[in-house]
Amino acid sequence: MGTMIVGTGIAEPPNVVSNDDLTKIMDTTDEWIRSRTGVESRRFVEAGVGASELGAQAALAALDDARVDAAEVDAVVCATMTPDRQNPGIAGALQHRAGLCNAAVFDIRQQCAGFLFALDLADMLTTTGRAATVLAVGAEVHAGYLPWGDTWEIVLGRSDRAATEAERALATRHRAWSVLFGDGAGAMVLRADPARGDGILGSVLYTDGAHADLIEVPGLGSLQRPYADAAQIAEELQLPTMNGGGLYRMAVESMPEAVRQVVKKAGCDLNDVDLVVAHQANERILGGVRKRLDVDDGVIPSNIGWWGNTTAATLPILYHEMRAQGRVDAGSLVAFTAFGAGAHWGALLYREPTTPRIA
Repeated sequence: MGTMIVGTGIAEPPNVVSNDDLTKIMDTTDEWIRSRTGVESRRFVEAGVGASELGAQAALAALDDARVDAAEVDAVVCATMTPDRQNPGIAGALQHRAGLCNAAVFDIRQQCAGFLFALDLADMLTTTGRAATVLAVGAEVHAGYLPWGDTWEIVLGRSDRAATEAERALATRHRAWSVLFGDGAGAMVLRADPARGDGILGSVLYTDGAHADLIEVPGLGSLQRPYADAAQIAEELQLPTMNGGGLYRMAVESMPEAVRQVVKKAGCDLNDVDLVVAHQANERILGGVRKRLDVDDGVIPSNIGWWGNTTAATLPILYHEMRAQGRVDAGSLVAFTAFGAGAHWGALLYREPTTPRIA
């Protein structure tokens, strides 16, 4: 039995922010950002739009692509690290917004590896017969995380005022990570066919909590009492901290190794892999993964240049774009791989059906 991706969809926020736009609020340049990250621009939602709304837009687009009615969806697996609020998760709100009236929902939190884990859970649900149709969604609104205060109108080109010295100092202090991120959402509709041998062929997933401090938000949690207060905000504990060197080393080692393992597990050859849909964290990391797998950017494509890092949404957005560009042919062997905070990582191998998608 194989689980097929029968439809894909994305949600693209309306506001495009270039590197040059960021120079208005922090000490940086287009060259500085491009050379370190590969990002040229990123997209952001309007204030008041959360991850559940963006995810619902992508879900409905995927259902339309699959020609599947919302009432046919049995389960939704939703990955995000930027929920609308601390509690509850976004899956229920997404279900309501998209009219998925018959769906049980799962919220999962593996950050940048979230969609990879969502795909694996979707496969388990369909192949065990617990669900006939599953939506896997990755949705992120990073805008609320970004320490840009009242300068958003400047960033979006809606104000001619100059950033104050304090505003510029704050944004500059966190530029190493904040320039990476953008908003976005992607979704896939999955169904299993007991007569098929293609679709999802296998997966390998890993977690090592010893590396949780590579990237984390140290405040605003149950370790704090109260979990939110002015003192934590004053210490900027609500903002992510990142060990860039440690992340790079672990990501460029773990993702290629996971790809090799899942290919071997499925009884395939690495040379037969047509496309590796890798998490879009940083162009330098993608370059390291290409080098270790000895492939070029034709096999491991990148869209981080115009999306930035959309965390759990990078895999479905990139796969959707590859489909739209005709890069996923009948019989194509596709490996999905990601590394995320936690630390979580792995790979999943997928064979594009050689006959039309089931619907």
